[in-house]
Amino acid sequence: KRIGNIMKPFRMERVVRVIETLSDGQFHSGEELGMNLGVSRTAISQYIKDVQMLGLDVFRVTGKGYRLAAPVQLLELDKIQSHLQSNGQTSTDISLERVVTSTNDTIKQALKYGVHSGYAVLAEAQTQGRGRRGKRWLSPFASNLYMSMYWRLERGMVAAMGLSLVVGTIIGELLFDMGVYDVELKWPNDVMINNKKIAGILIELEGQALDTAHVIIGVGLNVAIPPYLNDKIDQPWTDLNQVLSRAVDRNVVAAALITKTRVALEEYSEHGLTAFLARWSKFDRLAKKPVRIIMGQQVLDGIAEGIDETGALLVKRNGKLERFHAGEVSLRYDV
Repeated sequence: KRIGNIMKPFRMERVVRVIETLSDGQFHSGEELGMNLGVSRTAISQYIKDVQMLGLDVFRVTGKGYRLAAPVQLLELDKIQSHLQSNGQTSTDISLERVVTSTNDTIKQALKYGVHSGYAVLAEAQTQGRGRRGKRWLSPFASNLYMSMYWRLERGMVAAMGLSLVVGTIIGELLFDMGVYDVELKWPNDVMINNKKIAGILIELEGQALDTAHVIIGVGLNVAIPPYLNDKIDQPWTDLNQVLSRAVDRNVVAAALITKTRVALEEYSEHGLTAFLARWSKFDRLAKKPVRIIMGQQVLDGIAEGIDETGALLVKRNGKLERFHAGEVSLRYDV
């Protein structure tokens, strides 16, 4: 199975309507689905293939019809907005899409028409989701959370240094509040539990170096990854359903993520990364441990000593403290 290229809008709308009908996990006949959409049973069989391409398992049983392997909980805009209002947040600057190329790309398009800081986009699936260094981020439908937020930095691109650390910190705190007590942050943007990745962060900048910076913050949080993706992800991973041994309400988690991100970005805009250093250190996976840093052809070993107010990784090498703003970092026993 694969998550295919994005379909034409009218076709996608019909495919989503099929998913909405099947989301209860019950059998629905091809005739019923066809009547709901005003199409033939033959057309429904093609839409079912499209549903599978979006990462959902669909079973067909003669005489009963189609059903999903398990019920899915869809994101609902009104519920998310209600939770945001309960959190004291503006509920109008939010968009919910079913399928997009990526939520970051959707924000980029919205910038052409003007949006305010804190504007957020959520999607059920991404056909071209990406992570740091251009790596693919698998984004099956109605399984995880894919959220991007726009923020305006008046001090320009220089003020964006350390943003991934801020967002990682609030994700760690969000998970801790949910009862996940072994969260670790791996510089610069990985959120991990028991050596397995549960969330990733992608920061993208628009604008000029010395002018106001337009920042797009993308977050992917694993909630319930379908089993068939087990061998398609090239690194150890986990999700909320596994670590909590229970299902979570994605609408509640989405609202909490948006709330915490907005509050943290307000604080960061006013006080910079300094306000987050102690909070980050509570989750620091690398602190006081031997690490290896790969920068192109150069391989450096040392002892991690936390981060500084610019977001640089501090590493003690040969008795001296050095600062790194880039590079692939791993614990030496992970190498």
